[in-house]
Amino acid sequence: MTEKIKRCKACEEPFNWDDDVVEVKNEFYHKDCVSLYPTGYFAMLDDEPLGETENEDGSMAFEILEEDEYLE
Repeated sequence: MTEKIKRCKACEEPFNWDDDVVEVKNEFYHKDCVSLYPTGYFAMLDDEPLGETENEDGSMAFEILEEDEYLE
């Protein structure tokens, strides 16, 4: 019987039970093998996911919307 051991996609070393592991698109990596960058926040509306945003605190409407079309 051959046992399939999960290995890090970057270093090919097997995972130990107490390793910090990062999953990216169904691939697994040791946390130390990859660089992690905060890229934004995930917006929800009534428990429904809207998507990612990098706009943590929001912006003034005039900064992102066309004045003559969207603003009062």
